[in-house]
Amino acid sequence: MSSSRSPDAPPIAALATELRGQLQPLLARLAGTPPRGVRLTRGIGLDKSLASRLVQACRAGSDAEFLHAVPSPTGLRILCEKAQGQAPAGSLKALGRTIERFEVLLDSLPGGRQGLDAQIGTEAPVAHERREQVARQAAFKATSFLFGHFCDTLVSSLFVSPAADGRCIDVLEIHRRIGLQRVVPGTPLPLLSVQLLNAEAGAGTGTPRIADIDGHSEARGATQFIIDGGERLALQLVHEGLLTTFVIGADTATLPPRLSTALRVYGAAPREPGAPYRTLRNYMLHTPCRTVVREVFVAGGLWPDAQAELGHYLPGPSGTPALQIDPALPSLRRVNLVARIEQLPAGESGWALAGLPDHAALLARALQRAGLPATGWRGWRSRMPYPVPLIETQVGFRFAAAGVPPSAPG
Repeated sequence: MSSSRSPDAPPIAALATELRGQLQPLLARLAGTPPRGVRLTRGIGLDKSLASRLVQACRAGSDAEFLHAVPSPTGLRILCEKAQGQAPAGSLKALGRTIERFEVLLDSLPGGRQGLDAQIGTEAPVAHERREQVARQAAFKATSFLFGHFCDTLVSSLFVSPAADGRCIDVLEIHRRIGLQRVVPGTPLPLLSVQLLNAEAGAGTGTPRIADIDGHSEARGATQFIIDGGERLALQLVHEGLLTTFVIGADTATLPPRLSTALRVYGAAPREPGAPYRTLRNYMLHTPCRTVVREVFVAGGLWPDAQAELGHYLPGPSGTPALQIDPALPSLRRVNLVARIEQLPAGESGWALAGLPDHAALLARALQRAGLPATGWRGWRSRMPYPVPLIETQVGFRFAAAGVPPSAPG
């Protein structure tokens, strides 16, 4: 728990240990063992919220978690004032000096309490996750206003299967949007983009090809990619070089409450991993969302040793090819977001998604329509509340047979 700050500020770890060592005996005297908030409210007249915060801090499992939970210097001074006459004057005076040092520390950090939580985040994951949640909620509100639109829930489901030529993989990708809304009338809504940069797969096999769920090319129009909920929607395809973007035009006044689209990419990538880690899909969120769910499924027999991984990164310069970043290595573009991806139970029952009771059935219908098997898939899922727009989320695989993951230098 160290970083650059004012030279007059006390070391964070030492201050946490000292403050905790003084506060716990005081609360044991005032609120019993284990401490109870009601004893503080009835005994010395603290308000309930401050009493609850103090008890929570004293129950913390580590000094870092204690420092995250402990009240502000103002709240601690209120405790000292209320405890006059019920605790030794010397211990209260010593606590007061430590509180002053705590205040100096907070004043020395950029962002005050937020900066403190960022510094102790590696030792107090709960502190980091709570602060991150607040930051992501603020980002959702700001970007919804600035972008002019938002969505309650976005789910992407990526199915990976061997290509017919035996050299490449094909993918079927299903996107579901629940509660898509405009904040500013007349705002065009970019739904997703696909960038075909797989020159290696194209060598000798033809370039990767986008098609709808039935295998037809995009020449028939954008609406062919809609599979549920927006059959009358005027969906457009915008081509910018190798980038294809699906857009709901500004002239579409009414948005469907649920919209599901599907696309296929034939010859998406070489079948052989070729390295211990491979990025399979790079997502950049166009629409602010309250919840985003990323799913990836691999056909039976394909990559039996693979394990899915996630990484979040700042986007690269505009117009440059996407970089493949190994999550096991440090990167200047890495964004400090908590990202978990978990393997799903085998079978269609593992596809069930809380809040979307029809999700498993829709995936099963999509696979049937695409002519893909309904069983044998291995799946992984990541669920994140309030994801940050315009941050790259890379979904990739670690291959055990291709070698051990690289270690950071030094």
